[in-house]
Amino acid sequence: RNLRLRRPHDIPANATAIRISVDDTSLDTDKWIAVTPPRAPQLRTLNEVVGSTDPVLIDWSVGLAFPCQRPYHHRNGIAEQPKWRILPNGRNVESANSWEDTFGGGPLGWTDLLYYAENVPTYLNHDWLQDWGALQRFIPRDPAATPAAVTVTEKKVSGFYTPGTMRDTPPAPKRH
Repeated sequence: RNLRLRRPHDIPANATAIRISVDDTSLDTDKWIAVTPPRAPQLRTLNEVVGSTDPVLIDWSVGLAFPCQRPYHHRNGIAEQPKWRILPNGRNVESANSWEDTFGGGPLGWTDLLYYAENVPTYLNHDWLQDWGALQRFIPRDPAATPAAVTVTEKKVSGFYTPGTMRDTPPAPKRH
């Protein structure tokens, strides 16, 4: 788990190394402790990082909590490519992924084809231990790829117009 601690005030701003001391008080010999190099993040608000103009895939269960971020648009049946994703906390992310994935017909079906999702370390202001959710930055799998050119035409038809049967509609059974 990610242990979040406030940086002690007695560490000089120009320090280049920090010593970590860990006391393992567990008597269980099957348990272990792993330590990674500490991060000294420069904290910024979500609005400073994501802003209010970048298109964002905001999961349905947390959508109302982020009114300053702009959900990606749909125009002429085509989805805008989001640059970020905001997810719910760990307990709710599986339910979001289930309907948003390829099999659920959601946006993760095509975002997974276009992007790598990079987790951005985040903290809830004044409550660093709270699991608020997650922020992902979408990194294009092919940075040289360009969106397809879209041509839009309008055609007026009556409300009874039908171009024919749908391709996946099975044929009606023949009666003998």
